Amino acid sequence: MKSGYLFVETHAARPGLVRLVLSDESPDPAPWAHSDRRIRYIARFNDREAGLMHVHEILKRRLVDPDAHLYRVPPEQAVAAVESLNIRHRQVYLDVDFGDDARAGIARYREQFRANRRRMDQLFQTLGYLGLGLLLLNMLVLSAL
Repeated sequence: MKSGYLFVETHAARPGLVRLVLSDESPDPAPWAHSDRRIRYIARFNDREAGLMHVHEILKRRLVDPDAHLYRVPPEQAVAAVESLNIRHRQVYLDVDFGDDARAGIARYREQFRANRRRMDQLFQTLGYLGLGLLLLNMLVLSAL
């Protein structure tokens, strides 16, 4: 378990794609602010690999290049995926060029990801209760014979 930083990066040569990058040290977004490659968001995780794994789980259907961690999503959706995680992390940097619409989009995506997770948790909990019920019913029927 290594603490570190997960950041969302965009590149002008790859419009519509974002890259997720892990780092031991906090990258400085200032040099990248007006270049082709831009850091859009930085979060610090107590376990950076777990953070990347959970973000990948949310965005996996949009994966373009697994080696480069490239995803075909808007930057707002990638940021929201990181912010929606239930594991310990904190936001270090959010691109100042995200306007009010982009911030509203981040909030909307974040709530959508959290609602999806709650639905899946509820489904698996219901399946577990059904399994226990069937097990108890089976035990009662077999013990009566």
